Amino acid sequence: VAQIVLELTDDPSLSESARRRAQIDKARHMSPAAQVIKLADKLANIRDVLRYQPDWTVEERRAYIAWGVEVVDALRGINPLLEMAFDELLANQPK
Repeated sequence: VAQIVLELTDDPSLSESARRRAQIDKARHMSPAAQVIKLADKLANIRDVLRYQPDWTVEERRAYIAWGVEVVDALRGINPLLEMAFDELLANQPK
């Protein structure tokens, strides 16, 4: 479990944009267990952003979702059910 937590932990010394880029880059190289957790986390986070619309601008929400899509795309093939749930979530949103 500790190893998975280490894989999923962002480097706090990086800027927010660098941390986001690192998540995309690291996603392909994590263990399968860490990849499934990352995928489930992105699904839950984006579902919350769409449902509860945090106190962010529309542009901030769109940017977060676009970044989440990049992370999920890097994880494709690890869990088809979670991927399908993610795709359905986005497909059912107004454009």
